[in-house]
Amino acid sequence: MTVMVQDSVHQFSRQLYRLTREGYAKNEACGVMLAACTNSNPRFLVQLQSYLAKHEPELSTECYYDEPSRVLGVVLEGRSLASTHYLSLVCKEFLEHHRLLDGHLLVAAFPEAGEPEESIVSQLVAAATQTRGRSREIRIFLEQPANRSASSILLADTEETSREFIKLRLELKGYEVYEARDGSEALEKFSMFAPDVVITELNLPVLDGYQLIGRIQEETDKDGKVIVLTDKQTTKDMNRAFEMGASDYVTKPFSISELEWRIRKLQFS
Repeated sequence: MTVMVQDSVHQFSRQLYRLTREGYAKNEACGVMLAACTNSNPRFLVQLQSYLAKHEPELSTECYYDEPSRVLGVVLEGRSLASTHYLSLVCKEFLEHHRLLDGHLLVAAFPEAGEPEESIVSQLVAAATQTRGRSREIRIFLEQPANRSASSILLADTEETSREFIKLRLELKGYEVYEARDGSEALEKFSMFAPDVVITELNLPVLDGYQLIGRIQEETDKDGKVIVLTDKQTTKDMNRAFEMGASDYVTKPFSISELEWRIRKLQFS
């Protein structure tokens, strides 16, 4: 458990990169949280570590604070994106309670964002600085390769409210989204638009989700990228979906940020 105050943004970025790289090398996983803060008093770092430890006694954390930019950095050794996201909720609660958070709380994890690179960590630090004064919300950071364009997504679900919510969120992220209300319409639009990723419910009329996955894999020579998003939570349903060719399986209720990450991970795999 380490607490350190830095006096240079460059030094701050390099130190975060070094710790992230070391944590990733030892555990093949490492989480990072960054946030613009209102207070330049570094004593809150010790309090923050104690607060995080109450929720995760075995947590290995490294907390750093850059005084000139007033940016907090927390490195979580051995933590996946899901675990880091959970701890970011705890961190946000602490920062807001003490009126310290002054922008987005950025969350990243490796290998979900690729292998740790100094350029990615520098982007994180810069992004945290740029969010100062904005809404105090958690944002998952994923590096976008420069040579990749936004992908298209086919969304198949009978629930209009669910479709519209996901569609709006993904369109705000730059994705082109096609909608389908049943399996037959989904298959027709898949053949028409050739989307990069398909998100489907299993409970679909005409063609159910399992049949849709199978037909997509037939049309793509087993290369279709399909994410199942369903309220079916049994192992039997999950195994059957994967046997039919699903690439990922997400159960409802779900986190839209987590769904976005799974799309990005699948898109760039």
